[in-house]
Amino acid sequence: MKRTPHSTWVLLILALGNCTCGGIPGKQGSLDELLSGKPPQTDEIPLAARALNVEQVTTELDPQIDEYRIGPNDVLNITVLGHEELSSARDFNRGIVGTIVKKDGHIYLPIVGRIKAEGFTVEQFHRVLAEALAGYVKTPQLTVDVLKYESQKFYVLGQVNNPGAFPVNGQTTLLEAIGLAQGIKSEGSLEQAYMIRGKTLLPINLANLLLRGDTSRNVFMRHGDLVYVPSAEDQKVYILGEVLQPKAVQIPHGRLSLAQALAECGGLLSVEADEGSIKLVRGNWQEPTVYTLNYETVLAHGDRIYLVPGDRVVVQPTTLTLASRYMQQILPFLMGADSGTAVYDRISR
Repeated sequence: MKRTPHSTWVLLILALGNCTCGGIPGKQGSLDELLSGKPPQTDEIPLAARALNVEQVTTELDPQIDEYRIGPNDVLNITVLGHEELSSARDFNRGIVGTIVKKDGHIYLPIVGRIKAEGFTVEQFHRVLAEALAGYVKTPQLTVDVLKYESQKFYVLGQVNNPGAFPVNGQTTLLEAIGLAQGIKSEGSLEQAYMIRGKTLLPINLANLLLRGDTSRNVFMRHGDLVYVPSAEDQKVYILGEVLQPKAVQIPHGRLSLAQALAECGGLLSVEADEGSIKLVRGNWQEPTVYTLNYETVLAHGDRIYLVPGDRVVVQPTTLTLASRYMQQILPFLMGADSGTAVYDRISR
């Protein structure tokens, strides 16, 4: 289904995800730094103004489980001791041929017939199969394992050396997934890379994982996961929320002010926008920093507040009052979210 740009951003706003977040308010900045007249460097981001509310957001992921569940097209290796007719087929030249899980999620064994396999872990299916065989074999002794993982895929795309789809086996971590894609190209941006799960952007920073050795969020890959590494040359900011045309705005010649970016989107909506709460989200989505400005500050100084690639400017609606709910809503925004959502839409049909 084709989405308009606005509906794409609405989808991202509502994607709350498998994480919790909180803020640490109270930090005050310098107006002189904000209005220095020079575009800030990406590694030195001096954004703060007198009377600005600044929050450092922290996030957590739910506990991760390395659990694989059998699905259609998987090939199982079933061995029933003393009963070759019930075991997976063997071929002298090809070795174990295996037992294929059919499209309906079942396997078919001689004499026993139809047995459901889809949705079970290997251990669970071992018990299911033993119960099914018990009516035909006295005290069946059997082994079950997955010969080929064919039912589930994850995707590593963008600026990697071997982009594509890879099989889920319940044991592949995010770090190993990058390895399967043969690493990141030199032009890839780790700070702006991201991971989508179930149309939710996970609060994971690949730069922390690969460059700084932080393996605390080295999650196990699941069916449909998308890892996307954008180009470092893709210089964009994202203007979201209650503006006339929410969209990604390209930074021309490495220089873009907040006033210019808002003008590119047609400005604030006169009724829906809360002029006292314009949020600028800066930094990676694992631990972003959120700055709150009012419209008067933007009018007075917006032409001298320079944005950096990956900044997300969110104009809050007047009806949104709960700060915690708002923080959860803006957390998923990140550099490249527009392209990542489009890719996910294509592969998840």
